[in-house]
Amino acid sequence: MFHVKHKIVYERINMANYQTIYALSSGSLPSAIAIVRLSGPSTQKALKILANIVPENRKMVLKEIKTPEQGVIDFSLICFFPKAQSITGEDLAEFHLHGSVAVIEGLFLALSSISDIRPAEAGEFTRRALNNGKMGLTEVEALSDLIAAETREQRKQSLRQLSGELSNKYEAWRKKLIRIRAEMEAILDFSDEADVNQDAENLTFGKDITFLIKNIEADIIKGTAGERLRSGIKIALIGAPNVGKSSLINLLLKEDRAIVSPEAGTTRDTIEARLDLEGIPVTIFDTAGIRKTNNKIEEEGVKRTKKTAKAADIIVSIRSPKTKEVDVSSYGIEEMVKTIKVFNKIDLKTNKDNISSKELTLSCKTKEGITFLLKALGEETKKLTSLSDMTIGPNRLRHIAHLKETKESLQLSIEELKAGKIEIAADFTRAASMSLGRIIGAVDIEDVLDDLFLGFCIGK
Repeated sequence: MFHVKHKIVYERINMANYQTIYALSSGSLPSAIAIVRLSGPSTQKALKILANIVPENRKMVLKEIKTPEQGVIDFSLICFFPKAQSITGEDLAEFHLHGSVAVIEGLFLALSSISDIRPAEAGEFTRRALNNGKMGLTEVEALSDLIAAETREQRKQSLRQLSGELSNKYEAWRKKLIRIRAEMEAILDFSDEADVNQDAENLTFGKDITFLIKNIEADIIKGTAGERLRSGIKIALIGAPNVGKSSLINLLLKEDRAIVSPEAGTTRDTIEARLDLEGIPVTIFDTAGIRKTNNKIEEEGVKRTKKTAKAADIIVSIRSPKTKEVDVSSYGIEEMVKTIKVFNKIDLKTNKDNISSKELTLSCKTKEGITFLLKALGEETKKLTSLSDMTIGPNRLRHIAHLKETKESLQLSIEELKAGKIEIAADFTRAASMSLGRIIGAVDIEDVLDDLFLGFCIGK
């Protein structure tokens, strides 16, 4: 039953891939130019029917697009890519047309009237590239991240991963583990041979595996920085009511996002906003002021503030004249979370105010000190997203989880080698290579793909 089930799924996949797909791959209409992509075995047939030509490979030609039913649909630049030279691994064509709704609807109607041609599903072009060996799983994830990139540093990270740098590294590690396992099994098969020294071999395996573990540990650390860069640094503005948290977030965003009022307790819920800070994506949280209160709504706001602070990467603790610094040590916050202390409303400062040397001074009203605060935030975000070396590391929680599985399997393998149980060590080594394979898409990835392609647009 198991094999029958998977055979049916496989056949369905093959049938879907056999069909030729089309989609609008440019922006929303109307536009100056619209690009429609076509991929699959009927691509050349469609070009002959609609343009009466299959252009020379990878060269654009200007042709009338027409059908007997509609007449001339538009004048289009057409480009054809044979499967060996296309991103999908199939014959692929692009139509560059005028970006009107009527033109695109006319072309879609013409394409859908040709047998074995249908509209593409979300991410289907990229999925075919993956199925046909044109891209690996980490490259597909990088493409998704590149499309979603909001900042310079996100773009750079995505492009490095898209180049295959990450998948090549993990594939090399995986192949090394496969080789080690093969050598272990060879020892088991030929253990009776006089020239096989198991102790010496075990020692070599242990050194190789230990070296890999150290590399994996370094990548796990990199993964934390990579994931932060991909998803964004979380900065929480914390303080008593009316110290200027909402004024500060409005100043940082250069817009009136948060309500500002002289009445304490105006902010009752957490407000978040995105910011590009020197190429690094940042989410800033304006939180409810922390104080003892009998107001149920305000009390809930304080609870959410504490929850936000606990999840933050950086805390900006703000006070002003006649207010005390909020003690965040009781929130369960990790010691490694950086706290930047800010004394706001410096324009109202009196001689009696005691400002610590560890506090940055600020006036949201006059903007005095905002440059120094931005510099401090920029330095801390760079620390959180920087790598110890120039090699690329993982940038998704999925990657990190599989690296941890790999590390655990290899540590168990070493323990079994020390105990002289080479057969069990080989099995743990196999498990480690499979965990690495899941990162790059070599094994067991359907669930990952289904989730991943939900975030792709139709024409990608």
